[in-house]
Amino acid sequence: MVTSFVLKVASRCNLNCSYCYMYNLGDKTYLEQPKLMSIKTVKTFVEKLSRYSTENGIKAFQIVFHGGEPLLFPKEFYRESIRIFRETLNDSYFDFVIQTNGVGLNEEWYSLFKELNIRVGISIDGPKEYHDKYRVFHNGKGSYDDVRNAIQLGLDNGMHGVLSVVNLAIIPSELYQEFKNLAIPSFNLLLPDGHFDKLPDGILREKVNTYGYTPFADWLIELFEIWKSDPERPNMRFFKTLIQLVAGEEIGDQMVGLKKNGVAVVETNGNLEVADSIRACYEGITRNDINIHTHEIAAVLEDPLFDIYIHSHQMVNVKCSQCPIYEICGGGFLLNRYSEENGFDNPTIYCHDMIKLVSHIQNDLIDSLPEDICEDMKLTKVSYDEIVAELENMPYNDPQQEIKEKLLAYSLV
Repeated sequence: MVTSFVLKVASRCNLNCSYCYMYNLGDKTYLEQPKLMSIKTVKTFVEKLSRYSTENGIKAFQIVFHGGEPLLFPKEFYRESIRIFRETLNDSYFDFVIQTNGVGLNEEWYSLFKELNIRVGISIDGPKEYHDKYRVFHNGKGSYDDVRNAIQLGLDNGMHGVLSVVNLAIIPSELYQEFKNLAIPSFNLLLPDGHFDKLPDGILREKVNTYGYTPFADWLIELFEIWKSDPERPNMRFFKTLIQLVAGEEIGDQMVGLKKNGVAVVETNGNLEVADSIRACYEGITRNDINIHTHEIAAVLEDPLFDIYIHSHQMVNVKCSQCPIYEICGGGFLLNRYSEENGFDNPTIYCHDMIKLVSHIQNDLIDSLPEDICEDMKLTKVSYDEIVAELENMPYNDPQQEIKEKLLAYSLV
């Protein structure tokens, strides 16, 4: 079931981040959509959500206001939207979140979000030198100073945390110290969007998923050791999720683990689609004819791409399904598995990175626990070399043909 909805309330942005999947990875279909979501679309969505809630017995939802940049809307839009949600589904619990680039956040915005009980997340990409290289205004000016001010203001106004994309050019200790200097209480990291035909900057095509080429794991392991040794460390979701997965206490999210992806995107025109970062595969891949003005919410479950997305940790390449760390990695994020040749029937471009990172975290956890507890948890030490050798020499079973055909259906070859 879908329990989390990302409302793309704005299809435009006041920044022009170089790596953005919305605007700079090839998909221009956003130009065909309304720039802003109308209150009529919000009202129609909430009415459909009310029926969906009743039919499926779901009484808790996460609603994420996203974009583009959601602060392009006037404040009254949020006050009216929240009123519609709460009055229409007055017996439901809502976790309201807004993810913003931070530009324009001020005391009035924070006061509004506090009044409406909307959690605030801000995107920042490390120290000024690096942030201003990627997260720029349309005139090329960096946005760091504005974002830093928004974060500092947010420390006393209920800011939830910050989100950053991993940048191998930043020394991990510099990134960590930046977050400590800003007194950020919680942060999360995302691996760069990309796939086999559009690799993240700096990744050597000929070395992807070859033995010993693990630049992201090496970077993340260094950061993990810094974070772990800090007695006053901030909350770090990516590492905590992996630790809990290793310990068997977590089922994961859309990036890792075996959790089904109960997240749907509502575009400015009311279209219901999969996570919009999948657009980076090729232009129009996420588009369908399912719209909340003409369809019920459950209709999105019949969309072939949404079927793969919601079950993406179950619909994996045969190598992933037989990998020793499959239950932790889950095959990785769907976008990162794509190639024009094989559609989604590939391991993630971060396969070797995940093997090395998960091995390090699992061994670190074992070293920190008494032997009897490790035995109860059935934890044993693993190594990158052993797992890679096992995968290279493994006689793979025939995959489920139905799954393979679904994954291959998005091949362009």
